[in-house]
Amino acid sequence: MRGHRLYLAAVLLLLLTAYPAGAQYWFQSGARAASVSASQNSGASVQIQTIQPQNISSGSMAFWVGENLANGAFLQIGYTVFNRTGSVPNNCTPTGCTGRQPVTAGNAEWFYEYFPAGDNSSFFGSIGPDGSAGVNGTFMNYSFYSQGNVWYFEVNGTVVGSADLGTGASGPYTPTALAEIANTSTASTYMLSVVFANLSAYKYGTFLPVQDAYGIVGYGTGSETRLANPYGVEELDNRVNYFAVGSGLPRSTNGTQMWNLGYRLTVVSQYGNIASKASYIAYSTPTLSAPGLAAIGPGARAVFVGWTGSGRGAYTGTSQSQQLFMSSNITEIANWQVEYFLNASSQYGTTSGSGWYKNGATAAYGITNTSFVKSGKLFRFSGWSNGNANYTGVQRMADSANITADWQYRQVLVGTDAYGKSIAISSAIINGSVVNSTPFLRVGVVSRLTGVYYKGLLLAVSQNITQNSTPTVSVGLPVYNVYVRATDVFGLPVNATAIMQFEGGGSEVAYGGASGAVNATDVPYGYANVTLSYFGQTQHMIAKGGELVGASFISPIDILSIAAVLSAAIAVIFLVLRRGRDSGGTGQGRDSKL
Repeated sequence: MRGHRLYLAAVLLLLLTAYPAGAQYWFQSGARAASVSASQNSGASVQIQTIQPQNISSGSMAFWVGENLANGAFLQIGYTVFNRTGSVPNNCTPTGCTGRQPVTAGNAEWFYEYFPAGDNSSFFGSIGPDGSAGVNGTFMNYSFYSQGNVWYFEVNGTVVGSADLGTGASGPYTPTALAEIANTSTASTYMLSVVFANLSAYKYGTFLPVQDAYGIVGYGTGSETRLANPYGVEELDNRVNYFAVGSGLPRSTNGTQMWNLGYRLTVVSQYGNIASKASYIAYSTPTLSAPGLAAIGPGARAVFVGWTGSGRGAYTGTSQSQQLFMSSNITEIANWQVEYFLNASSQYGTTSGSGWYKNGATAAYGITNTSFVKSGKLFRFSGWSNGNANYTGVQRMADSANITADWQYRQVLVGTDAYGKSIAISSAIINGSVVNSTPFLRVGVVSRLTGVYYKGLLLAVSQNITQNSTPTVSVGLPVYNVYVRATDVFGLPVNATAIMQFEGGGSEVAYGGASGAVNATDVPYGYANVTLSYFGQTQHMIAKGGELVGASFISPIDILSIAAVLSAAIAVIFLVLRRGRDSGGTGQGRDSKL
């Protein structure tokens, strides 16, 4: 950077003591910020290790950070080491110096120096007390920055001076951190290695480490160049922006890149497919972005709620999209709120409560109608698929949930006998449970009818019941009529008494009456053991469904009739016999007529 001026060390040394006219070497080595990101700054800083005493036989040493400004002015700050003990002018401004500062050969004192635009021949600045650059081996921070056109010089954060330089910006120029042996006539002075760290430019209200830098091994403006510069520079310990200058170090780094500073952006996100790691050049401004919603499974989603950032230039806040400033490694953690969907549904009526809920929240749901009639069929609410029998309920949302309202419909069971006639059913067995003849069945479920109770008997049936448009279901039953006829020997009906024992149990007593018909209607299975009694006469028979069976009895009328017939027969016989006898008394006379 000092391609345009004589440096402080030379000016101060000339003020301290005279040198031969041939002493015209200014050896310089160090690093110059090269990236445009370090230009247009308002200041610079660097940490410099204090190494003292330095054994200087010719000229003086200085270790500093400096920069040209947009209007041609120049400024620098660091520490210097003189080769002679004496005193130098101090607190010098364009109006004059106000004192002198004693110095000891080999000791290190901080200094700052500036040259206004158009003036590079006078010393303006100050030098600190003898040995003020600190304890040997330690680091001190040297910096300058502008407020308006006034530039302030700081040592370890303490302002040690200021100057109005007519501009507040560097323009296209960038900071340089250099070690220098000034105004010397020899290249044999040994420079102990001095470490520089964290060369930075003041931008955006803060000191930002320079993105990249190139090695400098050369000469100051006006310097002789016949003697090779013996002082080199190299990076140390694989650390970025951390380098040493001095004797015995590589001089081949001149003009080559020493480091290229980049920062890593790490995005941590459980959802949204945005987790990543990427490298960016220093002070770039990538955009951080997250979706508002991220699907994470059936009925589950994550809602973006904000970022938590760490690192200089990071962002913490609720914006989905945010521009970052990469002035350090940055980690951004995407924060999400997991939500689950509650689906409260019903084939009938109107439900409430469906929607998205935060993980762990309690969701209320319900149904507005609990019964209704449709197409003559009665429907009623019977509970929810999660086991809740109430028409309202709550659900803790630890996962997605589908809750369905269960409904029942009333079904009328009507039995039919073998002849298609309707008969009453007392109860039935549906889905393994005993129900009445008007059961409520679950909507949408096939119900299995396996038995019907009729006249105290369980009649086995096999029939599926599904919801249909009619409120009745016809159930065919093995029920028949039993027909028994009682007559006398002449085929005339008699009023016989019938005791019928039905298949499977149960009995019935009936009377033939005037018609002689002893009938039993709707007999389970149509089978009966029948005992007919009439005037002490008993007959047994088996009556099967629908078949006519009969029995004949002798009635009192039959006895009278038989007696009358017998009497008539006897009378006839008697008359016949009598006539025979009468014919026998006159037979001879008949013979005589022949």
